[in-house]
Amino acid sequence: MTAFFDKIIAPCSVEAFFNTYHEKKILYIPRNDASYYEPVLTSRELSAFLDRQDIFYPSLRMVKNGKELPSGEYTLKGVPIGHHKKDGIIHTEKAFALFNDGATMVVQAGQRYFDHLSACCMELSRKFNAPVQANLYITPNRSQGFNPHWDTHDVFVLQIAGTKTWHLYGFEKELPTKNQGFVSKGYSKEPEQTLQLSPGDFLYVPRGYVHDAVADDGISAHITVGILSFTWIRYFSELLTQLENEKAFREAIPFWRSDLDAAIGEKTGLLKELLGRLSAEDALEKLNSQYQKMQPQQMHGYFDGLLNLDQLQPDMALTVNRNVFFERGQADGQCFVKCFGKTISFSDALKPVIDHIFDIEKFTVADLPGDQPEATKMAAVVRLIKEGVIYRAIL
Repeated sequence: MTAFFDKIIAPCSVEAFFNTYHEKKILYIPRNDASYYEPVLTSRELSAFLDRQDIFYPSLRMVKNGKELPSGEYTLKGVPIGHHKKDGIIHTEKAFALFNDGATMVVQAGQRYFDHLSACCMELSRKFNAPVQANLYITPNRSQGFNPHWDTHDVFVLQIAGTKTWHLYGFEKELPTKNQGFVSKGYSKEPEQTLQLSPGDFLYVPRGYVHDAVADDGISAHITVGILSFTWIRYFSELLTQLENEKAFREAIPFWRSDLDAAIGEKTGLLKELLGRLSAEDALEKLNSQYQKMQPQQMHGYFDGLLNLDQLQPDMALTVNRNVFFERGQADGQCFVKCFGKTISFSDALKPVIDHIFDIEKFTVADLPGDQPEATKMAAVVRLIKEGVIYRAIL
């Protein structure tokens, strides 16, 4: 199976993308294939989502002429849900009335609502070792959501329906951070490039590259996949927190001293000396932990697995949920699996069983290796099903 990242940038190679385009320049790939992104998200799936009566702001936002419309224009207050009342549920008719009047619908964090899109975002998050989000933009005929702007994250644009014309103005600031804002009001530069995206087309826009987009005749829908990459600033921020372990850096800055510059020079010298002893591994582990907490992890057949535990047979095909972050290890006579913020421990004798389960795509209890009785292996599998780790395979 072709990896999602390879698929969306094809025919550009992964090596060429990182060497030539990543954080440097636009990559535009026309395809003339309206069905190219159907394995990711279909218009029918999007339509079914917008028909739902349980969507809350800001999962759906309305934007027009560069501004977000007040949520009160398309949400309800005090909606009864059992004995509770909730504000902010989307009023479908009002939202579509605004849409028909030229407002763009923005589905925030689409990776939380669409299974295939969620799996694709999880794959990209592993590739970039960073959180990945997917927003959907549905724009009516000849309308525009946002004025010229830059994003502080790289974006992959996947056009799934209709056409949209993109105006690309170039960098105002290369690789800006969230603290480096951009004022779009009154932006008057002429675009360096104008492109029309049709269904199946791809566009990569590096962060800091100013752009806007306008729907052409008919409704346009595209997915913007944002890569929230960790910068070197974030890495060194995590690394330098380790200085809290050094008394010299917990001392107050002596602003009262007449030779403060000398004191700063002394501490700077000490910092240079200590940098080589700080743990890069610990800093990277903190970043990994942060991005894994931010990235939604998709469940598969969890309730169905619990419901049918009594029907589990040794020859039934099972599979690991690959859309979850796992860490395996071994300590103190036990092997373990860490996921969902918990640790699932087993006897060390079951390590060949656990390794086999995670190392292959599908398995049966009957085929599991090791000298343990089948009942013991079955008990381990049942536990993993109860923890949401494995599920019944679809043959």
